[in-house]
Amino acid sequence: MEKRIVSIIYIILLVAVLLTTGSCDRHRAAWEKLDMAESLMDSKPDSALEVLESIPASNVKGKEVAARYALLKSIALDKNYIDTTTFDVLQPAIDYYIKHGTPNERLRTYYYQGRIYQNQGDDDSAMQSFMNGCDLRESITDSLLLAHTLVAQGTLYLKQYKTGEFIHNNEEAAKLYGAIGKEVLEIKSYTKALDGYVMMNNKSMADSILSICMPLAQKNPEGEAYLFPSFLSYTVELGSSDDIKIFLDEYQDLELTKDETLNFAQGYSKIGEYDKALNFISKITPSKFTLDSIKYTLVKTDILEKQGRYEEALGLYKDYSVMLERYQKELISQDLLFSDKKHQLEMKNLTEIRDKDRTIGLTLCSVFVLVILIGWQYYRGYLGRTKRVLAEKENENLRLEQDNLRKEKEKAELERDKKTLEADNLEKDKKRLEAEQRQHELEAANLRLEIAQLESERDHLKELQREQSELAKPIQKVIKNRLDMLNGLLAKEITRNDSYAEPYNKWIDTICNDKKKFMDSTRLAFTASHPKFMEYLEQRGLSADEINYLCLYAIGLRGKEVGEYIQMKRHYITSHEIRKKLGIDEHETNIGLYIRRLMKDFEK
Repeated sequence: MEKRIVSIIYIILLVAVLLTTGSCDRHRAAWEKLDMAESLMDSKPDSALEVLESIPASNVKGKEVAARYALLKSIALDKNYIDTTTFDVLQPAIDYYIKHGTPNERLRTYYYQGRIYQNQGDDDSAMQSFMNGCDLRESITDSLLLAHTLVAQGTLYLKQYKTGEFIHNNEEAAKLYGAIGKEVLEIKSYTKALDGYVMMNNKSMADSILSICMPLAQKNPEGEAYLFPSFLSYTVELGSSDDIKIFLDEYQDLELTKDETLNFAQGYSKIGEYDKALNFISKITPSKFTLDSIKYTLVKTDILEKQGRYEEALGLYKDYSVMLERYQKELISQDLLFSDKKHQLEMKNLTEIRDKDRTIGLTLCSVFVLVILIGWQYYRGYLGRTKRVLAEKENENLRLEQDNLRKEKEKAELERDKKTLEADNLEKDKKRLEAEQRQHELEAANLRLEIAQLESERDHLKELQREQSELAKPIQKVIKNRLDMLNGLLAKEITRNDSYAEPYNKWIDTICNDKKKFMDSTRLAFTASHPKFMEYLEQRGLSADEINYLCLYAIGLRGKEVGEYIQMKRHYITSHEIRKKLGIDEHETNIGLYIRRLMKDFEK
């Protein structure tokens, strides 16, 4: 009997050991796959999601394993742009990490909890989650996620018109991104802060942020996509009329987003070019009851009003008022405070209301007594005024007669002033016609000067070709191509016939095949034909690429053509740096004309 009992106990213990060993193996396998998924999360989020989904549900046992699996899967879904509006996946992480997690784990949980609330449209709860996460900033090491949290919280602040908090959060996030080497995200956050300062019309602070963004964008071209819309808003809101016109005219042919298109329309309206403004705004079909539709309606109302189309402007303004009222009602219905803070605020408000009621009561009593005193004084004054009324009426008739005589005199003076004004207007029209005639003469003189410059350069290159036959074949070829192009351009300018520019057009087609080779060969040709000019550019500290860039202007290309050729539509940063090195005034609007004038000066 005893042997049988011992055997049963032995079997039970053996089964328990086997079950425990199997459970540990499954736990270890699941944990290893979770490690693998986390290592792939930033570089290959789609692969991380596949690894997580390959883990059998039977292996996800225990609160810690289930919490880690839930958090990693929520991160993977978010990084794969799969928005979720339920807490089915994240809930085990919330239940475990909020109480037992490390500061980093709690921050991650709060952040992705807030993201789900945002997807649900529950901004109040989302703000509470982000604020809980930011409270941990002193003890966390995950700077990247803290920066993400600050940016998400800032987005909610912006929806509440809390522009100062929006700016502060994005500046803090930008510093964190910069500290960990995420320079593109750093630019993105700084541009949001720039947008905030533009909204507040704070030009000095906007200039400070812009001075940070420009060098960063120059080192990281990917960041230009974030800088351009903010620089556009800055120029339209805070720039001068000349700055706005130069910027809009230079980039009007770019492919624009809806918000950028609205800013272009607003900018052209601001400088008085209403047809262009209406042309841009006609490209937009805004959604109803959104911030885009509110901005669209406001911009179009402004344009119509400035054009004198007041009836249409009034109709749009009514639509704007309805949309704005609806948005404000939705805004007022939200509250981003925690319950305990809300209670403290309510108690403070009750105290203020009691103090205000007491003040109002005393004020009403004082006003009542004052009204009685004033009434008595008014009654006494009324008796005295009644006596004066009869005497004043007698004098009134005399004053009326004098007024009639004065009006007759003023009418005669107005007639005289009208004739004088008409004479002045005729004189102004005459001066305007004379100014237009001088302008036409100036344009003709400029055309003659441009043709003379083309002939001079053509003759110079021919002379160089004859006298320096020992030049390297690539340079001779570039000089020959340049001569053919100049002959075509010269014939076109003289005859006003575009067919003569065919060699120029063919030349443009051929140089597109090897941009680097062409730009280098063009620089070599100019080094041979204009050595003093090229030596001056090198002395000003310009790099070979920057000199190549200027040579494109020197051979006759315009700003838009240069941008299209070098495939860098937002080449304003390169242009800005070159202007600084050459000492060109910011109001020098055409760098091509400047370079060609400079080249001609060095020929003298």
